[in-house]
Amino acid sequence: MVKEFSRVLKVCEAISKYSIYVLVALVPVLFIPITSEVLDFNKQALMVILVFVALFAQMVKILISGKFSANLNKTHVAVSVLFLVYLASTIFSQDKYGSFWGWPRITVESLLTITCLCLFYFIVSNIFSKKEILISMTIFLLSCLLATLFGILQLLGLFIVPLNFTKTGSFNTFGSVGNFGNILAILLPLLTVFVVTVKEKWLRIIFGVGIVITAISLLLINFIFVWWIVLISCALIVAFGMFKRNLFDLRWLSIPIFFFVLALFFIIVNPKISIPQRPLEVYLNQSSTMDIALKTIKDKPILGSGPGTFIFDFSKYKKTEFNQSQLWNLRFDGGASKVLTVLATTGILGFASLLALMVIVIFYGAMFITKGIDELKTKSQDKSDVALKIVIAGIFISFLVQSISYFIFNSSFSLDFLFFFLIACFIGIISNKEEYNLLPSSFLTLGVTLIFTLIFIFGLGIVILKGQRYIAEVDFNKGIMAYAKGNKIEGLKNLEKAVMQNPNSDIYLTNLSQAYLSEISDLVSRKELLDVEKEKFQALIGNTINSVKIATEANPKNVSNWSIRGFIYQNLIGIVPESEDWAIKSYEEASLLDPANPYYVTQKGIILLSKAYGIDKDSESAKKIDLSLAKEQFDKAIKLKSDYASARFQLAMVLQAQGKADQVMPALQEAKKYSPNDVGLSFQIGLLYYQGKDYKNAQLELERAITLDAKYSNALYFLGLTYSALGQNSKAIDNIKQVLKINPENQEVKKVLENLNNGKEALYGIKEDIPAQLPVEDEASEKNNN
Repeated sequence: MVKEFSRVLKVCEAISKYSIYVLVALVPVLFIPITSEVLDFNKQALMVILVFVALFAQMVKILISGKFSANLNKTHVAVSVLFLVYLASTIFSQDKYGSFWGWPRITVESLLTITCLCLFYFIVSNIFSKKEILISMTIFLLSCLLATLFGILQLLGLFIVPLNFTKTGSFNTFGSVGNFGNILAILLPLLTVFVVTVKEKWLRIIFGVGIVITAISLLLINFIFVWWIVLISCALIVAFGMFKRNLFDLRWLSIPIFFFVLALFFIIVNPKISIPQRPLEVYLNQSSTMDIALKTIKDKPILGSGPGTFIFDFSKYKKTEFNQSQLWNLRFDGGASKVLTVLATTGILGFASLLALMVIVIFYGAMFITKGIDELKTKSQDKSDVALKIVIAGIFISFLVQSISYFIFNSSFSLDFLFFFLIACFIGIISNKEEYNLLPSSFLTLGVTLIFTLIFIFGLGIVILKGQRYIAEVDFNKGIMAYAKGNKIEGLKNLEKAVMQNPNSDIYLTNLSQAYLSEISDLVSRKELLDVEKEKFQALIGNTINSVKIATEANPKNVSNWSIRGFIYQNLIGIVPESEDWAIKSYEEASLLDPANPYYVTQKGIILLSKAYGIDKDSESAKKIDLSLAKEQFDKAIKLKSDYASARFQLAMVLQAQGKADQVMPALQEAKKYSPNDVGLSFQIGLLYYQGKDYKNAQLELERAITLDAKYSNALYFLGLTYSALGQNSKAIDNIKQVLKINPENQEVKKVLENLNNGKEALYGIKEDIPAQLPVEDEASEKNNN
């Protein structure tokens, strides 16, 4: 029977192995611009397809042939335990969807990614021969060199890809610039041993050139932590070379010695190299990450908060001191190092299982080097055997360097792929495979059949669902791009398609709700609505609220969902009953998830302040209560962030509403001290001077606002009125003309211009309307939190 299916067996074998070859060739270089996350999301999709194709082909081969070969290395147990811990952590995760799939959480930390990496490990370590492992490693290195060359061009400002998002020095196919430097330092031992051992002259030349471009890349990146990893990497290579100096020409050690000295120089002297596209990246420091990780495992010690949920841990447990930095409004989705991120997200079990995997591979590596030296003393004539052992040592050293780097820096998809690839190659080469026959009546046959059936059903289901999610992501990206180009109709259509394809993604739902809100704003701006438009208006309100409610229900632990929900209700005040209460409740939920952030309490205070302004004079006591509550929120925000100009500005508005006119201007000047370039704040100060008929100071502040933003319509308008009050009629006319250019349909502006041209007072026959204007910083914060 086997002979009858020999062609099928060969085809299955080829599909299985060439799928892996394609995977290792594409992971370092792949990026696809049709999705909003161009790197890791697409690499994960590629891996899901190719790993399961390779696995299914191998399963068919085993079932037809009735036999399979495998090694029983203990590393398999460690890899399996790591998978099981991630599975358990995902089951109890605070974001099960994100922990399983990854995007819009961290793709590399997801259960799906870990599952595929573990399967990839088992396929390479058990199915591939030594020769095939070396071929796959060669393919991977060549692909990495191609990615490195592209990274160099990016850093030099030579953008060969005609796509806007690639036209920055920080873009490369490995991940961040730090990840780029990290992977080069890890691969340095492998490049060195391949230059020494490869027989083909053209490959030796390519790998030699690879060492040169690696040096250039490291010089251009010039991150201090990368130099430390290079130093460790080179020290291990030199130590290995000295320990096994009878194996090869020691002159080859000049390569790692050169990099060792280079790294030492840059660590000690720390020179700055000027390049066109200087990469600037921001990371959490080790102490802050450790503090967040310890607080997280104190709450969830065994399995952590869930794979990929560090961003939630950061929001909840960051210190208030973080607010004093310029990056206070950023949310970090990863810690300073891989191991600390794993500790927070998968708990003590995840941390221990990762360490156990490292330790067991290091144990086998130490055993191999010790035992290998003894064997090579009696087989020194066998050059191919010597070359193979040197390559194995290079693989092990690269793994050791990466294990150390996991304590220094965080990871990316390419780095975690390399981690499992190095383990698979190392274990696959040093372990002996045994063949097992599947007898018709044996329990082994029953067990293998059961396992294969489970893998096939779940695997096929995952591939289909991943395809559906990929289509949804493409539609989502189309929607975002359409909005960026001003095509709202096309943008809304694609966002709706994305939600239909993947209704579990909170980021799709929140973006859709904001798109609906934009449509509502467009309709509200019209003076009269047709009956059809009124029906559309009501439908949009329902869709807006439903979308954001579903997002918070789908992922109630994501502070951004509650922030956007609060923003939506805040913008529906006066349109939808009880919007004020729902907005306040939403911001309160956001504050519980991100207690150190002053933005949410400030927004709550703004709603209370607006509510107080809308209360009739007959309800003076209710107004006082709301003003008091608003002041309490602004005081709380200032306590969280003393230099938060938005809260200080709003506090001044409370003082104004309370009739404490003498305290308003000092309060605004205090806010200005903390935010001197805030155009909205400058406008408000000028406006108060204008209201108080202090036209000279009003002129200074409003002119300052125009300097900060030349097209700020409100500032231009009141500056024109101020010039008119000061008798500077020509300047007043020029300013009002500029306002009219920005707002050509505004009848009030036309009337003001007509009055000025006729020598009348600017506001003759017009009821003066002074708009309430939020500081620009508040608007920016709102967008950032979305």
